[in-house]
Amino acid sequence: MKKIFTCLAMLTLAMTMFTSCDRDEQIADYLISGNWKGDLQTYYMNRWGEAFQDGDYYTVWRFAGGNYDSYGYATSGYGFEADYNVYNDREFAYSTFRWDVRNGDIYIYYDDPNWGDIRIDYRDYDISSSRFRGTMYDWNNRAYQFNLTNVRDWNWSRPRYYAQTRAAEVQSDSIYISENGTSIATGRFAKALNAKSTVK
Repeated sequence: MKKIFTCLAMLTLAMTMFTSCDRDEQIADYLISGNWKGDLQTYYMNRWGEAFQDGDYYTVWRFAGGNYDSYGYATSGYGFEADYNVYNDREFAYSTFRWDVRNGDIYIYYDDPNWGDIRIDYRDYDISSSRFRGTMYDWNNRAYQFNLTNVRDWNWSRPRYYAQTRAAEVQSDSIYISENGTSIATGRFAKALNAKSTVK
C-alpha cells in the first residue's frame, strides 16, 4: 500500500511539473509572438515622477526568445521596452531587458539599473495571441494595471536611430544614454533618468 501511495505521489508531482512547464512554454510563446503596445496607467508617474502624472503615455514591449530547447521552446530571453509621449513620439525612453517565465510568473530585469525590475504574477494577468492585460508589480510591491494589444508591425530601430543622430544636437538635459548603451531617452524621460542616475 505504501509503495502504491509513493508511486501515485510521484506521478502527481511529475504531472504537476509537466503542466507547469507546459504552461510556461505557452505563455512564452504568446509573449514572443509580437509587439505589445498599450497603457500602463499609474506606472508612468511612479517610474518617471510627478511630471508624468497626466498619463498621456504608452508603452511597447518586445520579447525575444533565448536558449531554445530541442523542441523549439524558450521560457526566457531578452527584449526591449519603449515608453512614449502620446502626442510626440520623439519624446521617449527605451531600454533593453532580460525576461523569464517561472511557474506562470513573468519576470522582467532591465539592463539599465535606473529602470526598476518588475514581475507579473500568474494569478494577475490574462494573455492570448492578441491581448495581454492584468496587474504587474515593482519590487516595492506597487501595483500597475496594464492593457496591451499585439501590434505586428513596429519599427524598433526608430528610437535608437533618433537618439544617436540627435545626441550631438541636443542639450545634455534633453537626452540620456546609459553607460553601457542599453538605455536611451529624450525630453522629460531623459531628465527623469538623469536625475535618477545622479542619486546613488
